[in-house]
Amino acid sequence: MFTTEHFIWIGLCAAFIVGMCIFSRKWSLKRAGLVMSAICLVSEISKMMSDMLESPGGGRHLDPRSLPFHLCSLMIFVVLYLTFGKEGKARRTLANFLAVVGTLGCFCAILIPTNGTDFTRIPAYQCFVYHAGLMWFSIYLILSGQAELGRVKTLAINLGVLLALAFVMLYINGALAAYDTNFFYLTRPPMEHLPYLNLDRGWYVYFLRLLLLGTVLITLFHLPFLLYERRKREEKN
Repeated sequence: MFTTEHFIWIGLCAAFIVGMCIFSRKWSLKRAGLVMSAICLVSEISKMMSDMLESPGGGRHLDPRSLPFHLCSLMIFVVLYLTFGKEGKARRTLANFLAVVGTLGCFCAILIPTNGTDFTRIPAYQCFVYHAGLMWFSIYLILSGQAELGRVKTLAINLGVLLALAFVMLYINGALAAYDTNFFYLTRPPMEHLPYLNLDRGWYVYFLRLLLLGTVLITLFHLPFLLYERRKREEKN
C-alpha cells in the first residue's frame, strides 16, 4: 500500500479518469454505457481466466471468491441496465446509486489495492483498470445530469439500498463460508493494520464501524448537492 508501484497506478488511474471525463462530456448515456460495458466485459473475462481453480472431479471452476458480489462488481449489472434498460424510475434510481457508490467505492478500491500492484500480474491490471473505468462512468452520470443527488429522498434511498445489500451479503458470505469469501468486506477488513477498519475490538464493532463509515461517506457526498439545491430554492423564493 502506497509503494512506488501503487503511486504509479494511482497516477495512471487519475489521468484516465480525467481524460475520459473530458473526452465523454458530450456523449449520450448509451454511448458512455457501451464503452463502460466493454470495460466490464474485458475485466470480468480477465478475472475469470486468472481465477480458475482445479476441480476435484477434473477440469476447472471459478474461484467462489471471484464471484461478482463485491459492491463494485455488482455495479456491472447496474451499468448493463443503464445501457440497455428502458427509461423509468428504476433506471434513475440505479443511476443515482451508481453515481455515489461507484465514485466512493472506486476511490477506496484504488487507494486500497487488494489485488496488489505488481505490473507483472493480471489481477492488478484488472482491478485498477476496472475501478478507474467505473469511477469515470460514475462521475459521467453526475456531470451529464443523469444522476440527481440534490434531494433528501435520493440520499435516503441510496442509504437504504446499500444497507439492504449489506445484509444480503451477510447471508451470501455465510452460505459460501467454506470458500472464505469476504464480499462487501463484511467478514474482515480488506487489508490488515488499517487504522479504522480493523478487528482490534471484535467483529461486531468492526461491522458497526463499516456501516457508520458507509453512511457518513454517502451523506457527505450528497451534502454539496443538497446545499446547492437548497440555495436554488431560496433564490427562487
